[in-house]
Amino acid sequence: MENSSVQPPLELVISPMEVVEVVAPSAGRCPVAHGKSPAAPAQHRLPLLTASQVDQMAATAGPLAEILGWVRSFLARPNPELGRTGPVCPYVPTALSLDTIWCALVPGAVTDPAHLAAVIGEYRDLFLSLEPRQLPEAMNKAILIVFPDLGEGGAAVVDEVQRELKPRFVETGLMLGEFHGANESPGLRNPDFRPLRSPIPMLAIRHMVETDLPFLTRSLDPPAMRASFMRSYLRRLGATVSRNSFGQAIEGLVTAELELRTAAGALVVEASAVR
Repeated sequence: MENSSVQPPLELVISPMEVVEVVAPSAGRCPVAHGKSPAAPAQHRLPLLTASQVDQMAATAGPLAEILGWVRSFLARPNPELGRTGPVCPYVPTALSLDTIWCALVPGAVTDPAHLAAVIGEYRDLFLSLEPRQLPEAMNKAILIVFPDLGEGGAAVVDEVQRELKPRFVETGLMLGEFHGANESPGLRNPDFRPLRSPIPMLAIRHMVETDLPFLTRSLDPPAMRASFMRSYLRRLGATVSRNSFGQAIEGLVTAELELRTAAGALVVEASAVR
């Protein structure tokens, strides 16, 4: 389906960390299901726009328009350094066509991780309320939360908030991805590729998918956290993933549990030696 030649008016009221009101949703986009638009409630105190609404406001959307340009030119396209065929993120092209990528702007040099964590937590709740809510269609939904004014310390702030909140997101079957210009996370098939480097710092909320397994079994995370991640992965995706992914998840859980028992045993031995 193509866009209607006449778009409804769109008004926006932005107050940093406060209110954005979307008066009219985008028109003419491919519906997600039963002819319903995936638009958010007409009014919500959190800043939120669909990609098509950002396109309508390209001249004034600033950082959101820049991020969407990067999403389309990088994430939605193949890359010779990726190590496989297809787009960098295989879900992005479909999400763009369904208009289920939502964009949020958090202006101001807000560097308090606790405050930002609270804001991201609210976006997580809003994400779960947005259409489509049922899997597998919901796999194509995402919220991109953009921080244009964090300055030189923006990358560190984004990383800290992501580390703090990741366990809570994984527990509910979601992923929270950190993107910024200094991100050193390697590609899954090419260790020299940096797929999470974006022109503006942001955090992305989406549903957990089968291929997230390597991000949940990283050795840099403590074993208790990895065990928790594996339980959530198996509980939410175990019946749908390939036999290979299921086996790797079980292996990751067993490895983490053995590390925990080994550490507990060492503590017992140490305590006995002290006595």
